[in-house]
Amino acid sequence: MAASVHQRYNERASRIVGQMPGHEFRIKPEAVVRLRGVGHFVQLEVEGDDHVVMIDGKPHRLVSDWKVSDPVYRGELDGRPFEVQVERIGLRYRLQHRGVRVDAEVMSPRAAELLARMPVKAAPDMSRFLLSPMPGLLREVSVKPGQAVKAGERLAVIEAMKMENILRAERDGVVEKVSAAAGESLAVDQVILVFAGS
Repeated sequence: MAASVHQRYNERASRIVGQMPGHEFRIKPEAVVRLRGVGHFVQLEVEGDDHVVMIDGKPHRLVSDWKVSDPVYRGELDGRPFEVQVERIGLRYRLQHRGVRVDAEVMSPRAAELLARMPVKAAPDMSRFLLSPMPGLLREVSVKPGQAVKAGERLAVIEAMKMENILRAERDGVVEKVSAAAGESLAVDQVILVFAGS
């Protein structure tokens, strides 16, 4: 499905006038589709509205007259009718069907090969910090440095859009430092409290 959508976008791009001679946009039948971090090699044969899609060597027939301006992709996959909501987000395609949503990245096999060599940067451990989930006014800090807290205990109150939001401890711990004071305006992800390391 993602490969088919990508193919339609490429078909539109290939029709752009004024391309430099010798550098025209060329559509290639091979692609790699990454779903949830796993790449799948895909080959596409197009005959009008009929796409034969080979996924990791297994053939599927996709029939649809979908156009890039349509928010819903309607068609048949291996003879079974279906509808999928399609949204293009940068270089990805967001596909939604019956409450399931996936973001698919479609790229050339060479791009997938190079992506596989890119180092993966580990996300920093933010579990020691209580961060402001929204911009707002810090109405109250309910704890002090050195205080032991239990999971579910009230830590702070933020007022945003005339509503009070109570922030509670996700697990047991000890407050190491209070980084914001009551009455302070907070930005999103601003540190309010720091918990002692384990």
